[in-house]
Amino acid sequence: MRIAERDRRIIILQATFEKNAAREVVATGWEAYARPWASFAPVSDGERLRAAAVEQKSDARFVVSWSVRLAEITSAFRLRFDGDDWRITGIKELGFRSELEITAWRLKKAGD
Repeated sequence: MRIAERDRRIIILQATFEKNAAREVVATGWEAYARPWASFAPVSDGERLRAAAVEQKSDARFVVSWSVRLAEITSAFRLRFDGDDWRITGIKELGFRSELEITAWRLKKAGD
C-alpha cells in the first residue's frame, strides 16, 4: 500500500490501571499509546454475512505501517478514530514487517 493511502489519523489507546481501596488492580481509563497514520476501509455487508455476523455493528479495517511499537498492540488495546472508540478484534501482519492490518468494531458512535 502506498503511504499516500494512509490518510487518516488514528489513536491507539492503552488501558491505565490503579489499585483500589481493596488493593485490587483495576482499569481506570485509557491513554494514548501511539498516533499512526492509517488507511480506513469499512467491512462490507457481504463479508459480514459470510462471517455469520448478524449484529448491527460497524466493522472496519485500518492499515498502518509496521513498527516495533505498533507490533506490540493486542486486543487489550482500543482504537480511536473520528471521535469514536473501536474495539480491536484482530491484528495481522501484511508482508514481512511492512504493514499491520487492524480489524475493529465501533463501541460507540460520536455523540452517544
